[in-house]
Amino acid sequence: MWRSCQPEVEVRDGADWTALSAELYSKIGATKHQITQNLDALAVLDRLPQLKALVEETFLLGMNHLCTIERAVSSAALALQADHYFWKALDEDLIHRFTPTRAHQLLPSSSAIKDTVMSTIRSVEELAAPQDDPWSEGTPVGPDAPEKEGPQPCENPAELMSSLPPPEDKPTSTLHAEDLSDGSVRIELITDQATGTEILEAVDQAAADRDCSKAEALTSLILDDVTTKATMMLYQADDEGVEEADNPVFHPVRGLLTPQAAAVLRKRVTRTISMRHAKTARTGAYETTVPIRAYLIGRDWICRWPGCNRKATHCDADHRINHDDGGPTTAANMAMLCRHHHNRKTDEEIHYLLDPHTGDVYWLFADGTYAVDEATGPLAPKQKRWVQTYRQRRKRRREYLSARAAAERFESYQEQMNAPPPEKPEEPEHHIPWMNPPPF
Repeated sequence: MWRSCQPEVEVRDGADWTALSAELYSKIGATKHQITQNLDALAVLDRLPQLKALVEETFLLGMNHLCTIERAVSSAALALQADHYFWKALDEDLIHRFTPTRAHQLLPSSSAIKDTVMSTIRSVEELAAPQDDPWSEGTPVGPDAPEKEGPQPCENPAELMSSLPPPEDKPTSTLHAEDLSDGSVRIELITDQATGTEILEAVDQAAADRDCSKAEALTSLILDDVTTKATMMLYQADDEGVEEADNPVFHPVRGLLTPQAAAVLRKRVTRTISMRHAKTARTGAYETTVPIRAYLIGRDWICRWPGCNRKATHCDADHRINHDDGGPTTAANMAMLCRHHHNRKTDEEIHYLLDPHTGDVYWLFADGTYAVDEATGPLAPKQKRWVQTYRQRRKRRREYLSARAAAERFESYQEQMNAPPPEKPEEPEHHIPWMNPPPF
């Protein structure tokens, strides 16, 4: 239905959107917001040929899934949205996410879809490009140009590009306050990812310690004599022979961190836990140890109940075989469930099986059917392929940007070399009769 509502390109560019949406409302009864949202989602789908073919062949995704993709894509920088490389990478990642690997597999949750798009954005983001131009406007060029300090034109522009300084750092934090009509004040802080992550970790911990809302916890941390000690978890592969910076770093709530945030937060690390050992670790107690819980969070990432998006950091570690019935406290017998769904499982309203090797959960329903929920965390087997893709993509992206920037800079240099020298303007004649009488 929504395809039939999509305007032709020439109409879309020239027509008044308010009038067009009113016309569509009269035909299908959808609001202007719904029409705008769904048509924008289709416009994004049109830029993802593999995903579009999958949707048109299987009708696997609904408009709500496509709108989730569109909203996440809209957060990318405009320069990135205009980059063909980004759309190609996003198409590959979404196809990988939506292609089922077994029968009755559940569709990814909205949280998993958003995480996929955000991970793609961060893995192909524009690298810092040099800003200083060694051949600024107004400087003579060509064989008669005077010698000057700094980088000189060369036959290998890529080598020149690597020698240029990075751009100056820009302010990363802003604070905005707005008085509202009811006498309250809205306060908004925009800061870098590393700082924001640390602030939110402290607020979450303070709220848990004081059993209060996050807003109250933040206020207490600023105005009252309140301190807190938060534990932050980061996930990064430690493959031998791979530089640390080439492995992606994940945070359980923020997802894939930018290279800048990862570099800052890695310096805060005080303890390193091997997830290989945690995967098979056991304890005789009901409560998990820190390594076991860390592994479960990194494998599951969210509540494993079908359709639930609650982050695993705020979930309980559920024993598939109850601990009282002899079920061991180990990752192969546990899954992360939010408190609400943990209670439903404990009440035996639903049952599940857990694949200890893949982390996949097989939900068994009362009517005899079942559905498979795939683990989506960075420790899930399927995500190991993504880590390899991330490394390769970062390498290809650096090569791509370096070659493109070098070509553009070299082309600019050639244009300056081939341009004719500017004509020297004629000096106006000055005639002062009493000082320079004209000849007779």
